[in-house]
Amino acid sequence: MTEASGNETAIRGLIDTLVAGWNAADAGKLASVFTADADFTISGRRTRGRELIARGHDEILRTIYRGTKNSAEVESIRFLRPDGAVVDATFMLRNQDGSLPFGIAHTSAGIIATEEGGVWSIAVLRNMVPLARPAAGPVESATQETARGS
Repeated sequence: MTEASGNETAIRGLIDTLVAGWNAADAGKLASVFTADADFTISGRRTRGRELIARGHDEILRTIYRGTKNSAEVESIRFLRPDGAVVDATFMLRNQDGSLPFGIAHTSAGIIATEEGGVWSIAVLRNMVPLARPAAGPVESATQETARGS
């Protein structure tokens, strides 16, 4: 295994651990992938620090997202330097009956992963609910077709 593929595997493992923590309603496990001073933003709500990320997720996993199941797909990993990467991931959340929580099919996350002392962590996660709208023109249409694998 090359160093790049090993790092990519480690980064994918961060997402797997985050999802496993969500699905087990284990906010500590979910938050364990973040740096101590990580930034986490969803829909404009910003939290800083692993401890607050854990506390916030503990609250939502016991209340509004209780019993939900999460899955993720890593869309891309781009290494900016050997110890830093930008990750695009899609998260899909479902209620126990398979329905969509709040009618949202998926979210799109921009993630910055960093490596320190041989350990990869998430330093920044920006999770967004994609806005459905028509393409603006030919360049955007081509970009959407490329993203869909057309």
